Amino acid sequence: MDANKPAVYIRGIYSTALTKIFIDAGYPIIFASKEIRKRFNLPFRPKKGYSKDITIRDRLDKQGVSIMFKKHVWEKLEAEEFKDFPLWQTNNANLIVYKARFHKNAIYRGLIVKSNRNFNYSYVRLAPESINKNGELDSDDFKTTVARYARYIPDSKEGIFQITHEDSGENYASLGSFYTIPGDLIVIVPYNNKVIISKEITYGKQKKRLFDLGKEIQQTKKYGFIFRTAAELATNDEILEEVDRLEKDLIQTQTDITQFPDRIGEIYSNYRSINVIFPAQMKNELDNIRRTILPTLESHHIIKSLPVWKKTASEPKKDDNKFQDRRKYDKKQSFREEDEGQSLNFGKLVDFTENLLKGVDSSQHDTIHQNFLHEYYKEILKTRKSFSVSHQKLSGKTIHLSSGYIKAVELESNLQNKVVLKRRMREGGLYDGLNTPIEYGDYAIGEYTQGSWYYVSSYYSANNELKGRYYNVNTPIEITEAGIHYIDLEVDVVENMVGERKIIDKDILDHALDMGFISEEMYAKAITLAENIVEGRVV
Repeated sequence: MDANKPAVYIRGIYSTALTKIFIDAGYPIIFASKEIRKRFNLPFRPKKGYSKDITIRDRLDKQGVSIMFKKHVWEKLEAEEFKDFPLWQTNNANLIVYKARFHKNAIYRGLIVKSNRNFNYSYVRLAPESINKNGELDSDDFKTTVARYARYIPDSKEGIFQITHEDSGENYASLGSFYTIPGDLIVIVPYNNKVIISKEITYGKQKKRLFDLGKEIQQTKKYGFIFRTAAELATNDEILEEVDRLEKDLIQTQTDITQFPDRIGEIYSNYRSINVIFPAQMKNELDNIRRTILPTLESHHIIKSLPVWKKTASEPKKDDNKFQDRRKYDKKQSFREEDEGQSLNFGKLVDFTENLLKGVDSSQHDTIHQNFLHEYYKEILKTRKSFSVSHQKLSGKTIHLSSGYIKAVELESNLQNKVVLKRRMREGGLYDGLNTPIEYGDYAIGEYTQGSWYYVSSYYSANNELKGRYYNVNTPIEITEAGIHYIDLEVDVVENMVGERKIIDKDILDHALDMGFISEEMYAKAITLAENIVEGRVV
């Protein structure tokens, strides 16, 4: 490993594969979990330092990772155009990347623009709205100036907030109140005088040492502390040095808050955040990488990336279209630290089967793989069963299409299972790109093939007359017990009743490329596929 490279902290369902990727790229791994340390023979931390220069965790929906960089680390990588950073499109064209506008741990003054007392939430504008050259409000469907705070505050009020979870595309950042100044060893908490010790520090002597040190510091400093897990390894002098550094940031933050009482926007930020989405082809790559370390089933990460959600009282109404619906992730259903949030039954079955593989001759592995997947898909894909479609947009938002029922299934041994889904259409409006009205009794027959870069929906009237077809271009389709999932690549092909085809929504894909969400390779693949569909080279 290169001691000059930033240290990487990794947690989540992708941790084994990502640890391998970053080790191969020369990055030191810091504070790895017990399982990861054992698998890679790693120390708990590099010989010098305590800094989590880069922190990688699962996104809440498990479809990729949230990455937080220390600001100086980001600036260095950016200057080098991320040439040796593994999770960047220049190194892997299959990645979808969102650079946050509002970075985790950043402190903002915000204005309440919408709130709901019944559901106990508020939407907070963190950046001034800009006016374009025509004197109109400038807007962009792929980004937002608003964040969400899970408490009710009356409209038009202002406040100081800290980002607890960054934005991605048009998905809002999440906010907390009562800002803190985080460091590697401690967190300064300016609004109280408590001394809190990380629950990961269990050794009584160390807990007492840190508590006594905190009380000693408070003889001259009038704020509270949280001692982080790494503080157990640090000397008192190292902790005091960090206190002095963080106090300077605190003083500057407090000065800016008082000097600019009417300014909406960022007050303090020492981090940069991105979200990296893993389409199916990337999850399969991660399977192959993990397989070099441990026995790993086909579709391991696709099955493991199923989220477990629960609604909360603070959730907005479903018909509130202007502001995105957010849900709270339920971490009660977890197994290992690496596998938090996996689907309960099949996630455990994946673990069980992979443990069996460890004691079986490698010549039998393919047979076990095939048997597992055959039983898995036979169990979840049954005719007449209700099945959902998760349509993840490049803007970041996920649309859950109205559920349908499985009309037919074709189970294939090469992981190209096909599902035919019938969905009832809601009356009103027009079919996208066809200018044909959606009428009472209309239904859609969708044909979804696992691993395919597109699917086709055929629209029919109540009298079973064809009204048109829609070819959706997307990342390879995933089929799991949660339903059908893919990332919509925006460009699509429509076919009218007489069989004429045309490309629509290319401008949206162009915009996603301009924003840097997708690579030029992925863009070219989507455009080429759409052209082939129009020309009839793809049925």
